[in-house]
Amino acid sequence: MEPVIKNNKWKLGWIAGILLAGLFALKLFTIITGSIPKQPNLLLITLDTLRPDHLSVYGYQKETSPSLSKLGKDSFVFEKAFTVATNSGPSHATLLTGLYPAQHGLVDNGQRIQVPTLAETLSQTGYDTAGFVGYYALGEESGLDAGFKDFEYHPIASHDHDEKKDDLKGFNATTGWLKSWTKTPVDSRSPFFVWMHVQNIHESYDPPSPYNSMFGQISGLQELEGFEGEFDVRCANDLAKAWRAGILPSRFKQEVMALYDGEIRLVDDQLGRIFAMLKSMGAYDNTVIVVVSDHGEILFELYENGFYKKGPGHTARYTDASMQVPMIIKPAKTHELNKKQRIKQMVSTIDLVPTLVQLLGLPIPLDLPGVSLVNSMRQPDSAAIREKIYFQESPHGVEYIGLRTEQWKFVIKVKDGNESSLLIDLINDPNENFNSKSITRTREFEASLKAWKKNMGSVNKRRELSDEMKQALKDGGYLRE
Repeated sequence: MEPVIKNNKWKLGWIAGILLAGLFALKLFTIITGSIPKQPNLLLITLDTLRPDHLSVYGYQKETSPSLSKLGKDSFVFEKAFTVATNSGPSHATLLTGLYPAQHGLVDNGQRIQVPTLAETLSQTGYDTAGFVGYYALGEESGLDAGFKDFEYHPIASHDHDEKKDDLKGFNATTGWLKSWTKTPVDSRSPFFVWMHVQNIHESYDPPSPYNSMFGQISGLQELEGFEGEFDVRCANDLAKAWRAGILPSRFKQEVMALYDGEIRLVDDQLGRIFAMLKSMGAYDNTVIVVVSDHGEILFELYENGFYKKGPGHTARYTDASMQVPMIIKPAKTHELNKKQRIKQMVSTIDLVPTLVQLLGLPIPLDLPGVSLVNSMRQPDSAAIREKIYFQESPHGVEYIGLRTEQWKFVIKVKDGNESSLLIDLINDPNENFNSKSITRTREFEASLKAWKKNMGSVNKRRELSDEMKQALKDGGYLRE
């Protein structure tokens, strides 16, 4: 059953609804029991540009994620999770608000959120809050820092291939904050909400030793026929130019994937360190841990439909390689969700906030468009959670809106006032190469999207990118010369 989105009520009211109802419940519990309930901690880990099919916890044959595999034994692993957007800003804003991009106002990297966030709600209900991000478009200019008492930006040297010493600063800052949290006496300690965004996996793929050779040997700088200057397989810009020009030798594809896997293993080892520290602190059992990605990545998939710009990266938007994300949720021990399962039904990142709100013991606002996944966690073999997954954003001024079912995917693109569409039969065309000619399905999905968009409303206000944001987007590979 699809959630109903009530026009515009969420713009001002949803955070107030959570806050007032939550405070009332807290006061009532205190009056009845004479004590304050112990709310779970929340650790939200967003791993930028991570595909689930490159994680051993999702069945990948290479040992890229032993720490996540271990966490998965205590967690619910969602096998068909999809993002609502394939740019980091819009996607993360959804993860922190439970609203679609047109609703929260951040439809492209470089814009600013227009609504309250989960962090603001939790900070007002007594949580200690801290955020650590590795990408400029998620920093203070985006407004995603709202509600975090402590908020830090720790960039990695994604394009400086000779300086890798600062790549772990975000992890170290997170562990440092958690250690300081433990210094507060237990009786007066507030629960925490920590958001750690990890940028390391994002292109350019260039992990430090030993991860740069853990999954294969990598070539050094070299001459490449038809390529101007020396070619560096570690450089995303070099890779994109050579691939799009059709001059990239096939041997480099395996090297690129080995570097990508190396970045994942570096991150996984650092996550293992954090999970172990939570256990040593005695906080692991009472902490809800979420691991999710903002979007996937194109790793040499070729799409013949002509609808998307050629990869690499995530420019082939709304293919499953770009849209499907890992989602792992470890509940707190007090939730008594002890029979951990792999959830096979389709879910969306829009569903994460209502799920977390429920797990933290707060009432779910009726006007959030997502659905809580807690009932599915209790009964993993229940009916389909969603019949349709919706997605929408406007990267670089091009508007995309679409939906996905178990069999079909439909995307509308509006660029410079010209509209085009793509219809994919995922059952008969799993590689997403051909634009289906089914007029019946096209009309059906056009009507669905029109109704959905009308109900969704919009608070989006476009604005020009600052010079600092433009440079950060270029450095991150989102804007190319």
